[in-house]
Amino acid sequence: MAARKPIESQRDLGILRRLVPFLRAHIGLIFVSALFLPLLAGSQLVQPYLLRLAIDRHIAPAAAGEADALVGFGTLLTYFAILLIAELALRFGQIYLMQLAGQRIMHDLRSAVFEHIQNLSMSFFDRNPVGRTMTRVTSDIETLNDLVSQGVVAMARDIVTLIAIIGVMLWIDWRLTLASLVIVPLLIGILALLRSRLRAVYNRTRTLVARQNAFLQETFSGIEVVQAFVQEDRNRGEFLEVREDILSTELRAVRLSSLLSASVQAATTVSTALVLVYGGFGIIGGAVTVGILVQFLEYLRRFYTPLEDLSDKYDTLQRAAASCTKIFGLMDVRPAVEDPDSPRPLPPFADAIRFDNVAFSYASTSAADAADPESNGPSIFDNLTLSIRQGEKVALVGATGAGKSSIIKLLLRYYDVQEGSITVDGIDIRELAPRPLRRAYGTVPQDVFLFTDTIAANIGLNSSEVSRERIEEAAQRVEADAFIRDLPGGYDARLGERGANLSFGERQLLAFARALAFDPPVLILDEATSSVDSETEARIQRALRRLIADRTAIIVAHRLSTIRDVDRIIVLHHGEVREEGTHKELLASDGIYARLYRLQHAQAVGPA
Repeated sequence: MAARKPIESQRDLGILRRLVPFLRAHIGLIFVSALFLPLLAGSQLVQPYLLRLAIDRHIAPAAAGEADALVGFGTLLTYFAILLIAELALRFGQIYLMQLAGQRIMHDLRSAVFEHIQNLSMSFFDRNPVGRTMTRVTSDIETLNDLVSQGVVAMARDIVTLIAIIGVMLWIDWRLTLASLVIVPLLIGILALLRSRLRAVYNRTRTLVARQNAFLQETFSGIEVVQAFVQEDRNRGEFLEVREDILSTELRAVRLSSLLSASVQAATTVSTALVLVYGGFGIIGGAVTVGILVQFLEYLRRFYTPLEDLSDKYDTLQRAAASCTKIFGLMDVRPAVEDPDSPRPLPPFADAIRFDNVAFSYASTSAADAADPESNGPSIFDNLTLSIRQGEKVALVGATGAGKSSIIKLLLRYYDVQEGSITVDGIDIRELAPRPLRRAYGTVPQDVFLFTDTIAANIGLNSSEVSRERIEEAAQRVEADAFIRDLPGGYDARLGERGANLSFGERQLLAFARALAFDPPVLILDEATSSVDSETEARIQRALRRLIADRTAIIVAHRLSTIRDVDRIIVLHHGEVREEGTHKELLASDGIYARLYRLQHAQAVGPA
């Protein structure tokens, strides 16, 4: 199958065509809304005809002194009033139905984008700020809403109206029609000239808004650092710089759209003047009646009203095309780690986890980078080989950048290896679906993330697999139950953002309880005790000895004093396994581990 054309290079209709699957799901509402269009056009077309009849058959004869000239005039007024009321009702129904369809379409699109983002690989989030990604789900889709709920059917209505009006005008007087439309080719030329410029400006605007949102998200997330280092003035300057860029770009868009609107207004004025001149001579010569001229001018007004509306919708179209470029550009990003076509069942983790000649680089996880061997950047591993047996307690140690956390990310299939393989019970994990694989691990990261929800929800993650009893049991086993019950509401106490109303140690204990509540066969602790106080660390160590007794445990350790009792310590250095053994064996060998241990011990004791 041919590769899809990059969205940035597609024209407006090609981009907006990507909305068709979402429109199709609500085609019933759109169809009913569209049924109102010919009725609306008909009510608008008949009104000028009634005006012509009123002038030629009643008003003009009455002015000439004919006694029975006003007979039937009231009936015409009644018909005219009925048409106005019908137009109002039809317009209300059409707008309401289209707004309803638009809101549902945007709901579906927003849900699809959110679901897609959730399934993207970690490499995507490494390269894209959170604020920029949020812009795709929020303001970009809101821009599309303006087009879908107000623009699509409105544009169709305006086009139908224009065609109908041109047909009626030609039927009335083709010469007057040509005189009124002589300016239209120039208007079309101006529209074509402005199209690419508007598109470029709106693309630039969407990029700048995403940059602004990314800056805001980063600033507010790091507000403690900002205030601690008194960076408010610098941040204000950066924010104003971004806002100035957005303002200048928006003003350029305003100038272009204003030029477009002014061109339509000028065309309306010129056409009206031409019709008045030509029609005036026609009245003098007896070829045209006053009623026909009034009717024609009314049609001309109704012709340029949708044309002006179309110019506004064209502006909306360009904004929507720019947003579509961003949204569907994101939707075209494929996860670097995907489910295999025929995933194998998850093994029972009864044998061993093995790394066989693994080569890995973060830069290579980008498809664009992987296509260029010169852009791969430094390798994390070139030929890593190690194994972790079922039930074994293994610690990974080494200096910063040695590759400890990268091993964990590869185990969880946040990334896939470029060479070699990682196997569980002899099965390559690339043959396993990522979600079931990750459920087999209970992970406690160094940077604990807690949601703005209750204690119980943060432990069980609102999963149907985790009962309230299991949540409380897990908290008791990690010695978190005592401080939880001291909180107002206990397990139903609501946490602040990222658990701000808990101490660091308490957040760590909740993370332990979360991992245990899902009863995984493998427990992964990534620097889980690196930043807690001695008393909390003692509580965690007591809990850990009970918790890892009946499961495989992989501990990424910075504080070597916490891993003396593990079965095996693997020492990593520059992405290679340099040493393996127990705490005593590695101290006796007087290698890298022994030097690290003596250094930490000396720092803990302090100068004599």
